[in-house]
Amino acid sequence: MQCVEVTQAGSLIVSSSGACDFVLLTQQDYNAVQLNGLVNLLNELFAFDLATFGLIHAAALTAFFVGHSIGRIVRTMGKS
Repeated sequence: MQCVEVTQAGSLIVSSSGACDFVLLTQQDYNAVQLNGLVNLLNELFAFDLATFGLIHAAALTAFFVGHSIGRIVRTMGKS
């Protein structure tokens, strides 16, 4: 990996200054970045999120118990 600058003529030169606006990668570096990017993307899309699972699980249990309780009340009221 090397820092490069664009000259006023539009050509690229190796930069010796501390600030890097552009970086020139080797083929191995580029392939490693691409592979890591793909792995990170797949992890973000398909990773198991415990907080979301807990929220969905709590909502499903609450809906079940509320629905069951309302059904029992309605059934009891219907027998009277």
